[in-house]
Amino acid sequence: MESSNKYFTSDLMARFGIGRNTLRLYEEMGLLSGMKRTIAGYREYTEQHLRNLKFILAAKEVGFTLNEIKELLSVFAAQRKMTCGTVSEGISQKVQEAEEQIAALQKKKEFLNQFLSTCGSKKPDTICEVVDSGFQKQACCD
Repeated sequence: MESSNKYFTSDLMARFGIGRNTLRLYEEMGLLSGMKRTIAGYREYTEQHLRNLKFILAAKEVGFTLNEIKELLSVFAAQRKMTCGTVSEGISQKVQEAEEQIAALQKKKEFLNQFLSTCGSKKPDTICEVVDSGFQKQACCD
């Protein structure tokens, strides 16, 4: 059962540590919708908006894009409940992306370590020719 608690922009900003522009962006993108307005024009958020915002921030923190989050929320809104398969599929894709990013970072680290091990001279006045020589140790290192 939906609680009748109403929240305003300042309440959400304080509770979640986000800015007014962030809330507006989420509204413009359709991540948060259905807010009613007071007579004075203030947006009124419900408990459901708070749950959605908590989900948005948590999903963003682990690497989901706003468009991916919007897609998940739209599935939820259409089905009124998200299936485990839908959630698992999205999470599995993110795991695969993370593994690819880790592999790319490992290659970058290996490349940089190779560079460091090739150029043994750390003298500030020595001209480094390692890149031009194709990482041949004798290029500049004594």
